Amino acid sequence: MRPAALAVSTLALLASQAAFAADKAEDAEEQPNDQDTITVTATRAPVTIADAPATVTVIDSEQIADELATDIRDLVRFEPGVTVRRAPARFGAALGTTGRAGNEDFNIRGIGGNRVLIQVDGIRSPQGFSFGAQDVGRGNATDVGLIKSVEILRGPASAFYGSDGLSGAISFTTSDPEDLIEPGANLGGFARAQYSSADSEFAETIAVAGMTGNLSGMLAYSRRDFQELDNQGTVDVEGPTRTAPNPQDGFSNAFLGKLLWTSGNHRLRLTGEYLEREVFSDVLSGRGPVFLFGPTPSWIVDSLTATDTTERKRASIDWTWQADMAGAGFLDYAHVAGYWQDGNDVQFADEDRSPTGTRPRPDRERLNTFNNEVYGATADFRSSFDTGGISHTLSLGGDVSWTTQEGLRDGVEPPFGEVFPARAFPVTDFTLGGVFIGDAIEISDGAFTLYPAIRYDFYDLDPTDDPLLPNFNETGQSGSRWSPKVGAVAKLGDNIRLFGNYAQGFRAPTPSQVNNFFENLAFGYTSAPNPDLEPETSETFELGVRYTTDTVNITLTGFAADYDNFISQEVVSGTGTPFDPSVFQFVNLDSVKVEGVEAKASYQADNGFRARFALALADGEVRSPGAPASALSTIDPLNVVFGVGYRDPDSAFGGELITTYNARKPANDAVGVCNGTCFRPSEFAIFDATAFYRIGDHLTVRAGIFNITDRKYAYWSDVRGLTTTSTITDAFTQPGRNASVSLSLQF
Repeated sequence: MRPAALAVSTLALLASQAAFAADKAEDAEEQPNDQDTITVTATRAPVTIADAPATVTVIDSEQIADELATDIRDLVRFEPGVTVRRAPARFGAALGTTGRAGNEDFNIRGIGGNRVLIQVDGIRSPQGFSFGAQDVGRGNATDVGLIKSVEILRGPASAFYGSDGLSGAISFTTSDPEDLIEPGANLGGFARAQYSSADSEFAETIAVAGMTGNLSGMLAYSRRDFQELDNQGTVDVEGPTRTAPNPQDGFSNAFLGKLLWTSGNHRLRLTGEYLEREVFSDVLSGRGPVFLFGPTPSWIVDSLTATDTTERKRASIDWTWQADMAGAGFLDYAHVAGYWQDGNDVQFADEDRSPTGTRPRPDRERLNTFNNEVYGATADFRSSFDTGGISHTLSLGGDVSWTTQEGLRDGVEPPFGEVFPARAFPVTDFTLGGVFIGDAIEISDGAFTLYPAIRYDFYDLDPTDDPLLPNFNETGQSGSRWSPKVGAVAKLGDNIRLFGNYAQGFRAPTPSQVNNFFENLAFGYTSAPNPDLEPETSETFELGVRYTTDTVNITLTGFAADYDNFISQEVVSGTGTPFDPSVFQFVNLDSVKVEGVEAKASYQADNGFRARFALALADGEVRSPGAPASALSTIDPLNVVFGVGYRDPDSAFGGELITTYNARKPANDAVGVCNGTCFRPSEFAIFDATAFYRIGDHLTVRAGIFNITDRKYAYWSDVRGLTTTSTITDAFTQPGRNASVSLSLQF
């Protein structure tokens, strides 16, 4: 109960200072807070966070820089309830995928993977994919150095964004030329160099923008060179007992270019984006004897290396029209865009083997690819009008995308009973689209605002007659779904708001789930398609209260979510023999329920003192037909963040000390997650410190020390599946004391 008591007492302390802070607000320098920070993701129309009918977080580029974030995991380091899983690289060439996906995916309130919508400039990121020795995440397809802001929406987002928004949405926005050019100037930009000792990463980013007449443009480039993420393992040997990190060497290049033409209320924008990332891994933990049957090794692995690459290309054109004054005409805002995106993931592994007997053991290679080529279009419009004494802000629009998705399994020395090249599913054309309408209905001059919305979605899976699957009868699938939501915000005076939200979400089945096919009859197993697979759905209720002034923001939220028709691959028939093989199939099996509370508070005084607090606590269970309810393993234990700092009123210097507490996963919430008793990392508290100093008007140096006390700790999300008998738990620990420093030049 100590963490809960700490949370309540801290909130009470912050709340007790509210009146004092409000009195001093008049002289305070303006800092971003919930009263003036705008979110668009929550309602598809600009609204302050204080007035949003849902729980949303906005992280801007300055916060990203101040917290010295180098990737999406750092981005949510101090955001309870939102995590990014990253296991150590301990995968094999043909078996095992631990850590292969790197930063895998966002997890919001215990639900992650393809069930969270991720979009960059309104364009959804390619899906993740896992099969056999291949594991493709979505966490490495965005470079945070080129991000202007990110919005994190908790709860279903399907009413506005359609499929994949089952548990939430992550919306990245990149910079435009005018973001880099000061008013009255025609040239601007920035350059930043950063080093992080956690993975020996050197990062350099430069962006230049220019303007002449109605035309402006920008070019930005970010380069990263890094090694393996450090941990606190001490066993530095070859073989499965190794706990020190396996050596890695990687780099990434990210380019962003924009050309913008403006004329009056119109703007036309061309965008090009390219990202490539390559990681070479020397999997020392995979070397040594391999025991398949009995005490005698089947072969010796002399070397296991891998090269994994991610490449994403995007080109888009969009037109925007903005009225001079809201409500002056039929439309306030119009936006139409078309885009092309191509995402390619290639995972190559080379395993050198030696025989232990007379049977030869040739070297093995595995080449697995996963590609998504997408064409799409989006449009949305807004209109403001009054009906009597009621004000409306109507949002409507839609989007459609056409994706060609394919994966390939290739290499040298396939398993007995298989041939290369092969596919786990046929090349599939995947159409996804929908239309939505929403309204912000303000009553009594905004004292009460209702936010109803609904979206109609459709999808169509059209598999090809793939020559690499000659014995497979592929089947198509199509479907549609209505996703409603309604939110409400009631203002109690100038500073207190009550908000509530009801929303439904859905996720269409993926091509690899509907038409998954793989067989090895010699070993007694096969997989079968499921053309009757239904979409996953969710239903969430959320209630909260906000107290907001110029200096104090406090939010307390409670939520309950039900997820139905969870898609899971199960054995549906067979005994596992060549004559009666086990049949694997993706089926709608599980029903999941998640409940929790979240609290967030911040305080900013006019003298520069500031404090922040955040807490997330959730509980969930999985119910499957014919089985007792079990705990939802993907929910993280209680997480609390508390920070105190100072920022000079003129923003010349500042710093912050941040404490992060993670509770231990309760034993009854880990039953059934592992083959035995689960390893549950101990509770921990770590301390981080960040600071900045502005040298003149254009140069800023930032530095941070993380895990100051050099605490050995691990996150539950990273160790899921390990048992208490495991001897390699230290391999899953986080870096010890580490530091980061950056130098930024604004020009």
